[in-house]
Amino acid sequence: MKTINLNLKTIVIGALIIFAILVGFKLYQNRVNSLEAKLEGEIKLKNALIDTAKVYKNKENEWVTEKLSIQGTLKELQNKNLVLTTSQKELINRVAELNKDNTIIAAALIQTKIELKNLKDTSVIINKKDSSMVFNDSTKDLYYNIQIKHVLAANKLKPELNFIDFNLPNKQLIEFHWGDKKNDYPVSFSISNSNPYFKTSNVDSYTIPEINKDKIKPTGWQKIGNFFKKSGKIVLIVGGTVLGTILLSHL
Repeated sequence: MKTINLNLKTIVIGALIIFAILVGFKLYQNRVNSLEAKLEGEIKLKNALIDTAKVYKNKENEWVTEKLSIQGTLKELQNKNLVLTTSQKELINRVAELNKDNTIIAAALIQTKIELKNLKDTSVIINKKDSSMVFNDSTKDLYYNIQIKHVLAANKLKPELNFIDFNLPNKQLIEFHWGDKKNDYPVSFSISNSNPYFKTSNVDSYTIPEINKDKIKPTGWQKIGNFFKKSGKIVLIVGGTVLGTILLSHL
């Protein structure tokens, strides 16, 4: 049986070689992870830019408009080669302007219009003295008090329409929330109107790229993984230095 004799110097050199291989693998792995994260970010940005507003009713029977939020650095979003809609350009320009004074975490540009269709009122108060009519109605969604003067063109006066009061109460609920896990938790923005006469025609929103569900609410394993991602180089370097010092001190 052949005996292999290993001295301490050979063991130290072997240990340092193995350690160097581990450090190289760790650095390579971090580089790969960085490239994957960049690719995921580009995919999320592309999906948000081409996303269209989804309209649906919530549990309160309110109309909700929802759309993916644009996530990316201002430098990326202000790239001349990036194709943006007019609304998206306005949003990014406003974020950039606001960001000069304060760090913007999230912002949204909302386009809303009021739609009054098939609104008819036959309950009228007629005043023969000044040839005027008053229409008024009050519901939970609409209140108005409208006066029409000189209906009979009395004394050759031109007819007038006088809005004494016109009020459409509305409550808006604005939310930033996580999307589907399959799509790496993209951030979505939604707005709901309590008044059916209010219609959100479009919405574009911006969220800083650092907002990620895994980073904000990491699991136990993710916390361990994040620790090694941030501290892996330090652990390897310190560990290698200590190992080398201990072994070399015995030579």
